[in-house]
Amino acid sequence: MKRIVLFLYFSVAISLLDAQTPKELWKNANNLYSQSNYSEALENYLKIEDMGYASESLFYNIGNSYFKLKEAGKSILYYERALKFNPSDKDLINNLNLAKDFSLDKIEEIPDFILGTWIENINYSLSSDKWGIITLFLFAVAALLLLSFRFGSSSRIRKISFFAAMAALLLGLGSGYFSMNQKHRYNLKNTAIVMKPVSTVRSSPDNSGKTLFILHEGTKVELLEELGQWKRVELADGRQGWIFSVDIEVI
Repeated sequence: MKRIVLFLYFSVAISLLDAQTPKELWKNANNLYSQSNYSEALENYLKIEDMGYASESLFYNIGNSYFKLKEAGKSILYYERALKFNPSDKDLINNLNLAKDFSLDKIEEIPDFILGTWIENINYSLSSDKWGIITLFLFAVAALLLLSFRFGSSSRIRKISFFAAMAALLLGLGSGYFSMNQKHRYNLKNTAIVMKPVSTVRSSPDNSGKTLFILHEGTKVELLEELGQWKRVELADGRQGWIFSVDIEVI
């Protein structure tokens, strides 16, 4: 019995000695990546993810590692996950587009309404946290201007203060919407990447359904509905159908 206890004690002690902190794993992974040891670097990055950590930099580096290992589908998945943190990152977007070049499916997206595209570009010109800071600043300015309206020394000052306060308040509501919108989209689990080399999209959620089209690894789909082991998906060009759940991974 004593031998068993001693064996367990030493096993736990050795495992604790071998355990690395996320900071150590990150440093080690970056060093391995710089030495072109992409496989071991990836192992360290994935260990950090398994610990429950998630960030733009972590997912970006995992995507880069998979890309170097010629696993385009997984690299696209992690680039897309990184984009949820910062959709305006130019380097990230360029790497994602480069990885998509290795995907067999070339799907033409339905163009968005120009006003919606313009608003979208403004929304993602800054991060959610920065929009939040701007919101607080504008609300503080609006409060000060309302004080000026209340205690202004002349009717002209009160009038200017009132309209300026309303403008600051409206801008604050707009920036607050952008901040909340980005956080809402980050929490959505409504998109996925095809992870199988070849996947069949059917007309109904069963193997007897008619084959509508074939998708390949790396293609992005929107998730519309789930039924058992099947998910109804939509492509960027508007086509819809049912795909086996194990063939895709949620972003």
